[in-house]
Amino acid sequence: MLERITSIKYNGRKYTQKANGYYYNCSTRKHLHQAIWIDNNGPIPEGYEIHHIDMNKENNDISNLACIPITEHHRIHKEAMTDEQRQKLRDNLNENARPKAIEWHKSDAGREWHKEHIQQQHKNGAFTHNLICTQCGKEYVGEIHKIGGNTFCSGACKARYLRRKRSDDRSVIMNCIICGTEFTKSKWSSRKTCSRSCAMKLKHINNKG
Repeated sequence: MLERITSIKYNGRKYTQKANGYYYNCSTRKHLHQAIWIDNNGPIPEGYEIHHIDMNKENNDISNLACIPITEHHRIHKEAMTDEQRQKLRDNLNENARPKAIEWHKSDAGREWHKEHIQQQHKNGAFTHNLICTQCGKEYVGEIHKIGGNTFCSGACKARYLRRKRSDDRSVIMNCIICGTEFTKSKWSSRKTCSRSCAMKLKHINNKG
């Protein structure tokens, strides 16, 4: 049985193998495969990672290394995982990561982070949409937290809308008992006619009776 190599010296620095199989140097905060790539090709572009082509983390020869986008790197490793490895990852998330994440989010530091995060989102326009004013129909750009709700381009339009809504809530529609014309009245009013003329006719009929 071959003896497992737990550390390697490269360019005068010692790289120790971690539990995940990668060789790491604490002083430079770089993995061995990263250091080798940088020495041969220059800095690693933002959004990219160094991938072991044969998936062997101990094979750090430059011919076995490729610089690829992070998303592509994650996809390759995800597809290469066995069912046992996937289950182990899920168990670790459920038993360790998620409980600690929930605890942190409920802490004072977590709440403060969320508060600052929301404020930054507002500054970056994360909640901004192209909207139509419910009252006047004007198109404008503004914030809304419940898509599909009422929106107003100004405080004046909102006030007019609310006054109209309160008025509508207190009104009923009925037909004039004299001419049959449809009209609107307060639901507390005893009015039965659409106009003064019809009201006079009704009064005359009642007096005759």
